[in-house]
Amino acid sequence: MQLVTRLLLRLITVGILMLLLALVLSLFAARNDIGHEALASQKIGQLIKVLSELQRDAPLTEQTQAIDALNQSDALRHFHVALLDHKGRRLTQLAEQTDTTSWAWLQKFLASDVEMSTYSLSVLRPDGQRVTVMLEPNPYSESTEAITSALLLLVLFAALTLALIAAIWISLKYAFAPLADILTGIARIESGDYSLQLAPSATRELNQISQALNHLAAALTEQIAKQRELLHRLQDVQEEERRKLAHELHDEFGQLLTAMQVDASYLLKKSADQPALLACAQAMYDNSSSILSQLKNLLAQLRPYGLQGDEEHDIALEQALRDLVRQRQSRGDTELNCTLTVALGMTPVPQRLAVAVYRIAQEALTNVMRHAKAKRVDIQVTIDTETNRLNLRVADDGVGMDAQHTTSATAQSRGLGLAGIRERILANQGRVQWSAAQPHGLVLDASFPLPVNNTSNSNTTRLPDHD
Repeated sequence: MQLVTRLLLRLITVGILMLLLALVLSLFAARNDIGHEALASQKIGQLIKVLSELQRDAPLTEQTQAIDALNQSDALRHFHVALLDHKGRRLTQLAEQTDTTSWAWLQKFLASDVEMSTYSLSVLRPDGQRVTVMLEPNPYSESTEAITSALLLLVLFAALTLALIAAIWISLKYAFAPLADILTGIARIESGDYSLQLAPSATRELNQISQALNHLAAALTEQIAKQRELLHRLQDVQEEERRKLAHELHDEFGQLLTAMQVDASYLLKKSADQPALLACAQAMYDNSSSILSQLKNLLAQLRPYGLQGDEEHDIALEQALRDLVRQRQSRGDTELNCTLTVALGMTPVPQRLAVAVYRIAQEALTNVMRHAKAKRVDIQVTIDTETNRLNLRVADDGVGMDAQHTTSATAQSRGLGLAGIRERILANQGRVQWSAAQPHGLVLDASFPLPVNNTSNSNTTRLPDHD
């Protein structure tokens, strides 16, 4: 049902109910007026009876009291009765004015154009005295009735207005109730959670929005899955190229360098009595040894220990990280105190995830050594058994990085390796956060879901500054 149709039906329903209420109140008001008119007719009959008694030989005080009682009963509508003696003195009490009421000004306004003419009737009593019966106009009863009717209409209008406002508010509240779920779904999509399935809504417009969000979440889920698969393939290709390159370097250059060392060693032995040739042979031997050492370091970066197996086998992640830290510290070009903590226990880590964690740690450590000017770096790889996630933290005490650049496109193109880190984290359905360390430095926190939740224990390794 459309929102406009829903609102119109609610308003029509409320309008009909208020019309029925107005009809019922009008009928009760008419019934009350009819009762007042009937009572006034009875009082007029009593007045006629009292006036007829004036011509009889009855005490005048009785008629005076009877007339005062009729006037004070407020049953005589539109007039008061006054009784005057033969000298024109008023025998009955003065009619009570309504000027003291809160509606006196309004009653005066309503009766301002009414002619206040009195009517007199002379009556001869049996004792020969004449008395005068005077009818004094009293429009205040009619004005009071008009004010009461106006107040009733005002109350009905106010009740109708409040009822319509309440109906609109309730209708909008229930009609827009699904908006809370829609806003929650939008927030989940913004945060990267695409497992969204909004329930159908009774309002057509909101139901269309909900279905559109469901389709969007499904499309994003499909695209993210394709993107992850593509990133997996790219990373597999990279690792395969690294493996092939490492094999080629090892097989080709390794053998040639080894042969050069053998030849240089032979020349060293044969040129002991030739100083010039001996110096050249020594230089050849030293250079080949240096190149061979650099080649070993390069091979360790391309395919470290534990990563040489096939993709279907689990790698020795802890040993690979240990070798990574030792190899970086063995360079001697920076004084960096590195602490490695690995707490995997018996939890198996998938091959692709282990490679991704190693490469992220490798890139992060490279950034620390090149840009952070840090004296200390802590690397932690732990398993959270409650959430069944693998957590990686790399924290340094270097110069840090402006927080506003940690998520911008400019930072990803500054050679800090953030783009590669983000791609690997995205490919493994992980989450990443950069934050400032205290008192200075940078902290990288990455978290990855694990397919299996097993028990784990802790193994902490303290590595020396240089190996």
